[in-house]
Amino acid sequence: MVDVVQSGRSRWRLGVAITSAFVAVVGGCGVAAAWRLGFFNSDGRFDDLDACALMPDATALAPLVSNGASEAVDSRPRTLFGFGGGPTRSECKWSSVPAGVDRPFRTVRVFVETTHATSDASGPENAAESLRVWHDNRVRRGSGMTSVDIGEKGYGITDTATYVIAFARIEVFDVHVKFRVSNAVLDVSARMHDQPGDSERAQVEGLAKAVAARLPSGD
Repeated sequence: MVDVVQSGRSRWRLGVAITSAFVAVVGGCGVAAAWRLGFFNSDGRFDDLDACALMPDATALAPLVSNGASEAVDSRPRTLFGFGGGPTRSECKWSSVPAGVDRPFRTVRVFVETTHATSDASGPENAAESLRVWHDNRVRRGSGMTSVDIGEKGYGITDTATYVIAFARIEVFDVHVKFRVSNAVLDVSARMHDQPGDSERAQVEGLAKAVAARLPSGD
């Protein structure tokens, strides 16, 4: 009788051990699968950002744009094609009224791309990669670039375009400051029709810092 009881207890212990091992294996596989699928990757500090919510107010913009007003654009963040996953983008512009007046800028613009976690990278890692690819492409094209102390990484650059209209040659200069904070890459720029100098670049950098200060705290 004792042997029968001991045998029953042994089988019970064996069953518990096998069940526990099975649960551990399944649980371990589940954790590993979740890890591979990126379930533990952080999206980062921000939800999808609206560029117009980051644009400073009219008082702050008055020294940059003559009698400026917000352009009528839909700044709600959306993906590149308007559906599906991937980073969201949003744009907001503040331009002179009437149009065509530079003092010193004709238009200032805030563009923001908010990235999210993927299976192999966190939101901040994807944002850092986006900024790196842009930087490396511009360097390969010979674009002059400076580092700026905004966010976790920032750059200043000036784009130039030339148009010929009715035998008139028109030059357009876009002064940019592009930087990353957590999972957001922001491009703050200002357009003018005269060659920008250090003063104009400093103004755009100041605008970029004001935009960065308006980012949600993430608390």
